[in-house]
Amino acid sequence: MEAREIYEQILGIAHLKVDRVSVGKRRIDLHCHDDRDSQTCLDCGSTSREVKQYYSRQIRDLDMSGKEVWLHVRVRQFHCECGKYFHEQFDWADPGKSYTKRQSKFIFELCAKQPMKEVGAIVNMCPKTVERVYYSYAHSWLDLARRYRQVRKLGIDELAHRKGKGDFCCVLVDLERGIQLDLLPDRKKTTLIAHFEALGTEFCSQIQVVSCDMWGPYSDVARQCFPQARIVIDRFHVVKPLNEGLDAARKSLRRKFPKEEKFKKLKWLLFKRPKTCSHKQMQMLNQAFELAPQLEQMYRHRNEFHAIFDQSPNYEKASQWLDQWINKARKIGNRHWDTFLKTLRNWREYILNYVREHVTNAATEGLNNLIRYLKRISFAIPNFEHMRIRVLATNF
Repeated sequence: MEAREIYEQILGIAHLKVDRVSVGKRRIDLHCHDDRDSQTCLDCGSTSREVKQYYSRQIRDLDMSGKEVWLHVRVRQFHCECGKYFHEQFDWADPGKSYTKRQSKFIFELCAKQPMKEVGAIVNMCPKTVERVYYSYAHSWLDLARRYRQVRKLGIDELAHRKGKGDFCCVLVDLERGIQLDLLPDRKKTTLIAHFEALGTEFCSQIQVVSCDMWGPYSDVARQCFPQARIVIDRFHVVKPLNEGLDAARKSLRRKFPKEEKFKKLKWLLFKRPKTCSHKQMQMLNQAFELAPQLEQMYRHRNEFHAIFDQSPNYEKASQWLDQWINKARKIGNRHWDTFLKTLRNWREYILNYVREHVTNAATEGLNNLIRYLKRISFAIPNFEHMRIRVLATNF
């Protein structure tokens, strides 16, 4: 078997015949042609065999044995009976591109979790060229309509686009599949409503649950766009002010007894559930509680709040237990929980909906870490649309 026939088999491209092979230190040049004697006119659809002229097109393919592979393809210009002139097209390379489709796919996959500058060094390409290849492939590969068709439980959260600038983008997540649906440039009510209305009534009617934090526009948008859906306030954002009240009580004790060793290193122990604490950690807590009975009372009452949502058999029972919990919290009379009790009063129904749906935005928070990682390896992405495409293409 001749060398050119071996290369034809390695390439595996139908109808592509190798005429000549040139192997250098860093690259392999394959001079090729398409062996079909006719092409279909793109205008009229008829078959043409009349060749008017030729030109050579250089196309980069996947590397072989650490060497670049360049295809020097002889391209024919045909003349059709309809009077049109056209160049032959190849299904393995897009028109006007200097790389094959599988080469662009390879570059796209390399860029998934690497800086484009590093990918450029790997494939010996300018980083800007790598960037163009990546976004071009991502646009053709992403099927956002299919993503949206499958979502039933929607998570809404935000992420700082530029840290410390008050510049937030809105993150939409499919909570059942744990994937990002989309990124919106801001978290304004008008932006969200316009986005969901553009998706159509079919999408809006299929949403059964919306999980979000206590940013007012989120619940307003959910009521307007998804009237049939249950709104669930994310449990993390409910417990956060509860823990902050407990921590405020700890800080007041530290200020009151600055030299008391038993009140040191308690913050994260107070936040842990008793079942996750080691024997030594429980000993540290009990020693502090001996000196501060009210702190122990708040700690145990905080754990009772968790038990309401962990053990309630239904919404009605959870509502009854929550009333009892609130009354007991008022009797404790700790001012550090005033903000939390106000939160319960304002968002009571949506907080209790957790008992019905048992959904949280934990998946959203985890996926936000992916966005931060991509921004970090990209040395930030100032272009929002580029950031959006990269995040969606990485998390599919």
